Amino acid sequence: MAGIYIHIPFCRKACHYCDFHFSTSLARRGDMIASLIAEIRSRKVELQNQLVETIYFGGGTPSVLDHKELEWLLTTIYDNFQVSETAEVTLEANPDDCTQALLLTWKSLGVNRLSIGVQSFYQKDLEWMNRSHNNKQAKAALEFAEKAGFKSINLDLIYGIPTMTHEDWLRNVETAFSLPINHISAYSLTVEEGTALHHFIKKQTYPPIKDSDAEEDYVILQKAIKERGWQQYEISNYCKSDNYAKHNTNYWKKEPYIGIGPSAHSYGNGLRRWNIANNAKYMKAIKSGEQYFETEELTILDQVNESIMLGLRTKWGINVQEIEEISGLRFMDVNAIQLEELKNRGLIYQNNDTIALTEAGKLMADGISASLFMV
Repeated sequence: MAGIYIHIPFCRKACHYCDFHFSTSLARRGDMIASLIAEIRSRKVELQNQLVETIYFGGGTPSVLDHKELEWLLTTIYDNFQVSETAEVTLEANPDDCTQALLLTWKSLGVNRLSIGVQSFYQKDLEWMNRSHNNKQAKAALEFAEKAGFKSINLDLIYGIPTMTHEDWLRNVETAFSLPINHISAYSLTVEEGTALHHFIKKQTYPPIKDSDAEEDYVILQKAIKERGWQQYEISNYCKSDNYAKHNTNYWKKEPYIGIGPSAHSYGNGLRRWNIANNAKYMKAIKSGEQYFETEELTILDQVNESIMLGLRTKWGINVQEIEEISGLRFMDVNAIQLEELKNRGLIYQNNDTIALTEAGKLMADGISASLFMV
């Protein structure tokens, strides 16, 4: 299940917490689209023997694209790659861009899955985060998407926000379930160095983020998900029935994918590649034929440790036999003491050759993964 990711490096506003690569100036948007087209064409040989099952427009804010730009990008992908007739085509969108007319346009071009960045249904939270939309647009976007005929809709939420009480968070979750969605991606607010949020906290303009608040919000979400019979199939991702995000699931299962655009990453056959995270340098290099990316060949241990880290984030866990075949090492023997301790603490469980996190373990996923890395 090969995938293609297209990074659209533009946003109308800079959210205080965001450390993704983007520019708030759309002045050279046309040049950027032309560069993305050129990169797509130049990389057609990379997936020639594979069927592309997922296409994902991320960013940034892909919903800033106009009809012709999105159509040009999709047409170029279909012209240069073998794309499945049932491919999942996802577009990330901000609520303020989700007009009925634009939603119908996206659907007509072949977009069949939306990921809408709501983050919160409370105006005070949206203002605190410096989001470009308001709380009324947040709800309207989901309703408009349903009217446009979208059957697969993800809603992004953020918890652990200082302006948000636990009662507010519960109401956010309840509001989400009242809307026509089949997927939720919920993330704990993190303070990334170099962001406005990091600067505000450092200057004591904003209060520090409390891990304890985020943990309580996480528990609230877990309870609500179970009550409604949804699945948590990855630490931050929840779905109704089996409506997994196919593209993101490819990442966690280490399927091959190529990333197009500045800062985009690619992976396949133990090789990782990432494009330069600078719009001007990326466009200049594409135009002049210079190299605009770096590569890294992962060692066997790198691949094993990545499988541990990614696998433990999912409901499928890690396959011990697979890891031992890749590494040539006895995973159970090497980690015998650590595994026994984690089991005794109720953080992991084992089912035949599979090891996965318990509910308690999910709160400590990164630390548990690191403790099991092979060195």
